[in-house]
Amino acid sequence: MSILKVDTINEKTSGNGVAIPGHVIQVVSNTHATETISTSSSFSDTGITATITPTSTSSKILVLCNVCSAGVLNDSGADANGKFKLLRGSTDLFEGLQRAYDYGNSGSIIFGQFLMSWLDSPSTTSATTYKLQQKITAGSSIRVCEANNPSLMHLMEIAQ
Repeated sequence: MSILKVDTINEKTSGNGVAIPGHVIQVVSNTHATETISTSSSFSDTGITATITPTSTSSKILVLCNVCSAGVLNDSGADANGKFKLLRGSTDLFEGLQRAYDYGNSGSIIFGQFLMSWLDSPSTTSATTYKLQQKITAGSSIRVCEANNPSLMHLMEIAQ
């Protein structure tokens, strides 16, 4: 058995630094506060995006999306739902559903927080952009940042 005793640890001043497996190496955050409404059944950008440059090809990126005011609307029917899709560049990573239902069939609407997380392995040290898209699948519209409630995207590089 060996024991290592250290009085001081100095920060490395060059190279990629210290990467202890499982630890966060860097965090990038971006805020989006512009309302984006879509009536399309095809995915379109929400404006929620962030870019990170990983320090190692073995790193994983933990993507956290907090859409503070996500909404789906159906003006006259019972069912309103839409999908949010997370992408790395043009690569689809994950889809989540936002749904409202009105049993009275007078029109349904939901506005609330929508959270999404994904652990990605981009295998690159190049700048990598993640973005969130939306589409309506039933109803009349889907939107983010209703009443300008800001949404957030956090990217955390995790050492491996």
